[in-house]
Amino acid sequence: MNAVYYIIVDGQQAGPFSKEALRYQGAPILPDTMVWREGLSTWVRADQLPELADLMPGAPQQPQQPQQPQQPQQPYGQQPYGQQPYGQQPYGQQPYGQQPYGQQYYGQQSYYSGEPIPHYNWLSWAIVSTVLGALCSCIGLVFGVIAIVNANKANDYYAKGDKYMGDQSNSMAKTMTIIALVLAGIGAIGNALVLSSGVLSAISEAV
Repeated sequence: MNAVYYIIVDGQQAGPFSKEALRYQGAPILPDTMVWREGLSTWVRADQLPELADLMPGAPQQPQQPQQPQQPQQPYGQQPYGQQPYGQQPYGQQPYGQQPYGQQYYGQQSYYSGEPIPHYNWLSWAIVSTVLGALCSCIGLVFGVIAIVNANKANDYYAKGDKYMGDQSNSMAKTMTIIALVLAGIGAIGNALVLSSGVLSAISEAV
């Protein structure tokens, strides 16, 4: 039985195609085109399937075969005759219970689990650092506000199951919180020194 393939074109799933249909379907198969067929646990790059090597740009082309009568054209991205291929899930969901092809963020692969991700919540510490910054250090107040914003973003990402973006925001919230607390501590020490010097001056003048 000949294999059938599904490909990703402009972020959308298309197929099924036979290998010959892929050769003449109009859109070239590039090395980084994502492909799935039965027997694969997840989507892979086209250059990872040896049987598709002759479809890549620059590969020797086979003579054009006589065109066969075509079935009525289906809307782009739809399955022929309105049927879903056996066992195949829509693009973006898990084929055969495996991890879906992930969305890219700056060269990284991020998977949406769809379930909230347990994590350390920096929001309460960010609020404390902001309050202390307001009392002891204006600069610490600024860093505390940034920490609160990033902690809220991290909580939202983790609630959606986006671990990659959640980790990025959570790391920023942690850094900003620590800086705000350090600045607040420096401000408190400075205020204490100013206050003590003023008290000592007042006592020396009174004596």
